[in-house]
Amino acid sequence: MIGKKTLVILGISIVVFILATAGAFAFRPGNILQLNNLKKCLNCDLTSADLSGSDLNGADLQGANMTGANLSTTNLSGANLRNTELAGARLSNANLSGANLTNANLTGANLMKASLTAADLTDANLTNAKLIDARLTDANLTNANLTNARMNNASLRGANITNTKLTGARMDNASWLDGTTCKEGSVGECRQ
Repeated sequence: MIGKKTLVILGISIVVFILATAGAFAFRPGNILQLNNLKKCLNCDLTSADLSGSDLNGADLQGANMTGANLSTTNLSGANLRNTELAGARLSNANLSGANLTNANLTGANLMKASLTAADLTDANLTNAKLIDARLTDANLTNANLTNARMNNASLRGANITNTKLTGARMDNASWLDGTTCKEGSVGECRQ
């Protein structure tokens, strides 16, 4: 027969275990299931979720929190990522062609070799983002903040940079709006 003291200790241990492991999942697994089944997860919490390699073409993730999420090699072409929180997210080699990233927070995000062709990045915050070898061809960067972004070898051909903040942005060997190549030492502007 198990004594009351043993049951209390067992009960407390279970509660402590549940509380300790709850923090390990910063998102609700149901949100990923919803996203995969419906390609829709408005304002949901996908913090630190591993969605690498997923096909989320045309998904509606408006207002979602994907801070620190792994979206490497994910297909997000045509996705609605308006007002999303993507700070510190890993989006290397992701396909974001034609995606709506209006007012998205991509601070410190890794977008190396990502395709952002014709993406709408109006009012997006890309401070300290890594855009090395990224394709921003025909992207709308109106009012975007690219302060201290790493844009070496990125393609900006045909992009709209009206009121875009480029303070401290590194653009060595980037392909500029008109297709010319920015010289080494291009910081905050394309030196040709």
